[in-house]
Amino acid sequence: MKKKLLFISVSCLMMVSVILASCNDTTPEQSAKLGSPETSTVSSSETTITDKEDIVAQGFRNPDEPKYGGTYTFIGRDLQGFDPAKYLTMDCGAMYFVSDYAVSGDWTKGPAGTNEIDWTSGFVGRYDVFKGAYAESWEIPDMNTLIFHVRKGVYFEDKPPVNGREMDAYDFEYSWNRAWFTEGAYHPMSVPADAKPTSIKALDKWTVEVKVPEVQIGIVWVVTGAMAWIYPHEVIDEYGDMTDWKNLVSSGPFTLTDYVSASSITYTRNPNYWEHDPFNPENQLPYVDEVKSLILTDTSTQLAALRTGQVDKMSNISWEDHDLLMTQCPELQSRKAFVMTNFIWGRIDKENLPFKDVKVRQAMNMAINKQEIIDDYYNGNAVLLGWPFLPSQAFSRWYTPLEEMPQDVQDLFTYNPERAKELLTEAGYPDGFKTTVVCDAIDTDFLSIIKNYLDGVNIDMQIQSLEGSVFASVLRGRTHEEMIYKFASTDWPARMRECRIEHFDCHSFYDSPVTREMYNSLSKNLFDSNIVDSVLKEYGPFILKEAIGIYLPMAQKYIMWWPWLQNYQGETVMG
Repeated sequence: MKKKLLFISVSCLMMVSVILASCNDTTPEQSAKLGSPETSTVSSSETTITDKEDIVAQGFRNPDEPKYGGTYTFIGRDLQGFDPAKYLTMDCGAMYFVSDYAVSGDWTKGPAGTNEIDWTSGFVGRYDVFKGAYAESWEIPDMNTLIFHVRKGVYFEDKPPVNGREMDAYDFEYSWNRAWFTEGAYHPMSVPADAKPTSIKALDKWTVEVKVPEVQIGIVWVVTGAMAWIYPHEVIDEYGDMTDWKNLVSSGPFTLTDYVSASSITYTRNPNYWEHDPFNPENQLPYVDEVKSLILTDTSTQLAALRTGQVDKMSNISWEDHDLLMTQCPELQSRKAFVMTNFIWGRIDKENLPFKDVKVRQAMNMAINKQEIIDDYYNGNAVLLGWPFLPSQAFSRWYTPLEEMPQDVQDLFTYNPERAKELLTEAGYPDGFKTTVVCDAIDTDFLSIIKNYLDGVNIDMQIQSLEGSVFASVLRGRTHEEMIYKFASTDWPARMRECRIEHFDCHSFYDSPVTREMYNSLSKNLFDSNIVDSVLKEYGPFILKEAIGIYLPMAQKYIMWWPWLQNYQGETVMG
C-alpha cells in the first residue's frame, strides 16, 4: 500500500489545521472491521515515517509547503440537530463546517502563530483573541449599541432556494432575531432576562445594529457575534425550518454532502469560500477536498481506526490506551488535554435539604480523598484544582494555584474525615444523613467510589442510575430532587454558569449578591481586560470557598494524531 500524500487545511470555527502525509512503501494490508454495518473496513499496515529531506529526495514536495486535495478523517459524534433555533446551538455540529459566526477565534494567535493562546481548553471568551469572520469589523459607539460591518464577497451555496446569492446584513438581522426571539432557543435561555437585545436591525445592506442593555453589552457581543450562526432566510421561508440536513445551505468552508445516522458524516470543499490562509494569504481555504467524520461509539473500534491509519486524529483517549498506542505506533503524536469532568451538585435552594448549610458542603468535600483518586483511579492523570479555571495557558491570568489559595479553600481539597464529622455535627447532623444522587448509568462505578468515602462520615448516598436519554432530560430540565452528578463548566468562565440560578447549567441553584455583582461587571466590561482579569482573579477563591458542589479531580486525557498532520498541535476550539 502507498501512503497518501496530502496537505489539508480544515478551516472552520472548531479547528484550522494543516495535515501532511509522507509517502513510502509499506507491508501488506490487514483489515479490521469498524462497528457500523454501513462502515467499510479499516486497512492497517506497518508504517515508516521518513524525514523531510528523504521525502524531497524521493521527488515529493516539501511537507511544509501547502498542498490542495485529499480527505481528512476523524472520529466524531453523531449530529444532534441541524436547526440552531430548534436545538442547542452548540449541538448543531454540521454548522461548524457549513457556516460561521460574525466573529471567531484568531488562528494567528495560537500555536501556529504568536502562541498567545493554545486553543486546547475550550471556548475561552477572551476579547483579545477574536477576529472578524462574516463581520469584517465591528464598533461600539456607546454602551447600548453594537455595530457589525458585514464582510462583502461571502456567498451562499449555489442551490435552491438561495441559488448562490451574496450574504448581506439582512441575513444577520434574520438569523440573529430568530436566535434571540424563538421560544425554546439557546440564546434567550442562556442569559438573564434583562440581557436580551432590545432590537436587531440592518441599517443598510452591509451594516447591522444591535441595541442592548448597558449592563449586558459584553455578554451580548459574544453570544451574538461568536455564538449565533448566520444562514439565509429563504431556507426557513421554503421549508419552515432546517431540521432536514438536506436543506442546509452552506456559506462556510464545506458543504454537507452525505449523512448516515450513527455511521458517518461527509463534507465536501466549498470552492467559493471567502477565507484565505493567514500564513499564505494567496491561498484560498480550505485545502482539503473532503472531511469525513466517522461515528464510532465502541472504544476498541475507535482505537483500531486510529492505530491502522483509517482516521487521522482521535480525542478523549485514556492514559491506558495512550500508553498502549505509543508502544504499538511510536510515530503517533499526542498532547494531554483536560476533559469535561463531573462534580456532584446538591440543591442549595431547598430549605429542607442539608446542602443549604455551607458546613455540610464543606464536610462532603473533606470526606473524599481526592489525591488518592488521582493516584489510584487516574494514575496521576488529573489535577486537584481545575475549576472554575483550568490550569492551562488560556486561563493563566485568572488561575490561582491551590497552594496559593486561602486556607479554607485548601481545606476543601484535603482529606480530613474527622473534621468533616465535626462540621456535620455543627450543622445539626451528628449522625449524618441519607441522600440521593442521579447520574448517567455509565458513571455508576465511579460514584460507588465516592459513596464509600461518604459512608465514612455517615452520609448514605444512594445512587440513582438513569439511561442516557432519561438522564439528559433530567439534566436539561434541572428536575433532580437532591443531587446530580454532571459536568463542571470550564469554558468561558465569565459566563459564571454554575452560580447564576437562572442558567440551565446551575444545578446547585446557587446565587449570591457577590457573584451577581461580579457577573454584571464582567458582562458590562468584557472589552476591558484589566477589569475582566481583576474580577475573575477574585471570583476563583470566592466561589471555591462557597463549596457549591463536591469538587472532584479534573481529569486529563489525550489527543493523538498521525505525524502527517502538519501545523497541528492539539487545538480543539477557537474562541
